[in-house]
Amino acid sequence: MTAPATISPGLPVEVGEIEKQLGLLWEQSDAGKVRASLVNLVIYSEAPDAIAANTPLLAAIAADHAFRALLVQGNPAAETSAVRAWITAHCHLREAGQKEICSEQVTFQLDGPAAGRLPSIVFSHLDTDLPLYLWWQGALHGDPDPGFWTWVDRLIVDSKTWSDPARQFRLLHEIEAIGRGRCAVCDLTWTRLFHLRYALAQIFDLPAARERLLQLENVGIHHAPGHRITALELLGWLASRLRWTLELGSRGEPVFRRPDGETTRFRLNEQEDAASCLAVELGFRDATASVKRERGGEFYAVDFHVDGLPPFSQMAPAGREKTADILLSELSRSSRHPLFWPSIRAIEPLL
Repeated sequence: MTAPATISPGLPVEVGEIEKQLGLLWEQSDAGKVRASLVNLVIYSEAPDAIAANTPLLAAIAADHAFRALLVQGNPAAETSAVRAWITAHCHLREAGQKEICSEQVTFQLDGPAAGRLPSIVFSHLDTDLPLYLWWQGALHGDPDPGFWTWVDRLIVDSKTWSDPARQFRLLHEIEAIGRGRCAVCDLTWTRLFHLRYALAQIFDLPAARERLLQLENVGIHHAPGHRITALELLGWLASRLRWTLELGSRGEPVFRRPDGETTRFRLNEQEDAASCLAVELGFRDATASVKRERGGEFYAVDFHVDGLPPFSQMAPAGREKTADILLSELSRSSRHPLFWPSIRAIEPLL
């Protein structure tokens, strides 16, 4: 999946003329194009390059998933209040001889106090009767507006970018509660871990590994700079699945207490040349297991060694890590992530 490095947000329009201008856009298009939409996808960001960075991303996603996108760049710190808007369409030919499928994109730049108009901007330009997926890029704001969050069907975030993850996860939990069961939370960092978690789980399909699972004594996770939250979420997944409880060890260091009363120690090792999670190492009394991936590699190398038995090795798919691919998997998903919050609670004091 590729997209141009830079794509224009489209035709500048007055905010009050957006729907009219979209209608004219389709009237003037050729007969070989058809508008389609499966979801309302709202992207909100306060990054200065939000429009330039996200427009090519939306163009790439439109090749596989139709939507109406509302791309909003907020700048609350601006001295003057202003609203600017653009419209465009991303069209892709799915099959030879068929019509091009087109997704609409409406882009807004909200400066100064106008940034507080996000809810009204969103609600005024949704494609009705379609689910609302909101990707909030960057840090969440405090004091969420209940009138806004109760309409969000899926809230997408990326905890990897958070400088204060403990506070951000608390806000995320508050927002989900405000949604009263409607708002499903998705962390792209958690989504990226799917194939690694699957590769780790495959180890314990082996009888020799499965019978040692509850006596796991050491966990080592090697990760790249900036991916500590990724490593913690993986550690939380292991802890929640195995019913470990975080506590302080004899030397004052954090350890996990297992159901058998023994402790499991862990270490997170940052490596400059690592992928998001380069390797996971598991230590038992008489066995070792590991899942490793070369930087840029397409597979995980899965190994298990136990004293007195032949070593076990196999390859497992690593999946794609591009943001467009990860986001596509969430746009196609209607269910929740049931293991996400138990995993976060398991490592919450470490955040």
